[in-house]
Amino acid sequence: MSSTSISPDSIAVTAQQGAPSPPSQAPGGSAAQSTSVPSSPRVQVETSLREPIRAVAEQADSHRAESLQSITRVADDIEEAIDTLNDALAKAPTKAMISHDEELNRYIVRIADERSGEVIREIPSEAVLKFARNLQEIKGLLFDKAL
Repeated sequence: MSSTSISPDSIAVTAQQGAPSPPSQAPGGSAAQSTSVPSSPRVQVETSLREPIRAVAEQADSHRAESLQSITRVADDIEEAIDTLNDALAKAPTKAMISHDEELNRYIVRIADERSGEVIREIPSEAVLKFARNLQEIKGLLFDKAL
């Protein structure tokens, strides 16, 4: 079922009075004075939906352009952060490893010595990850997952 919303600005209503009726003739051929009774007014309704549709389309194009600009800015920021990280890592014999912990749905960044493979720094730390795993386990015990 389709419905159309029409704003008051998009409707033009005009009322036209009917033309006066011609004078009636009395029997015998003489014209009698008669009062003309106007017929009921006719109402014409003109709707223009093109303008509201055009306005919605222009607004959508504007939002689309803003979204694309925002995505472009975020992509530029990410590229800059990657370049900064690569520059910092190039100065020291280290490498960055990024992994995803499926159980916690978190990303883990490890900075390791390139020669020995020893992990120098882990973000978040192993203690925080262990705490988060324990918290997930307790949450499973306290709350029914079938809710």
